[in-house]
Amino acid sequence: MAHFISTCPSCRHTLEVTELECPHCHVQIRGHFQGQPTVGLTDDQREFLRVFVLSRGNLREIERILGISYPTVRSKLDDLVDAFQGGESPAMPSNRRRILEDVADGRLDVKEALARLSEQRKGDPDDAHRD
Repeated sequence: MAHFISTCPSCRHTLEVTELECPHCHVQIRGHFQGQPTVGLTDDQREFLRVFVLSRGNLREIERILGISYPTVRSKLDDLVDAFQGGESPAMPSNRRRILEDVADGRLDVKEALARLSEQRKGDPDDAHRD
């Protein structure tokens, strides 16, 4: 069975489910069906959600199971919340969070992180209103 896709490979807009079929008797039902909230999640987000549920939301347990740092667990949880809300949190976009996560995990030094964050601010029109 093919892996479900949620965005159009041509124009990148969200796909809509319009047909369902019974694998046993092959009855087909056509219409406009509301998708499941997990359809648009990445494989990584689905795995994190699975571990989150199995660990009953215990972030320290998730940290242990996945072998990642607590800030990484928090970042992944924030990304999952953003995905369910249909976009990024206005408080801190996920790309900025990932830079901070990379610093916390030792994959990036502070000087390089500051340079990347500064570069992102230059391209952010909302930053003109923050100063």
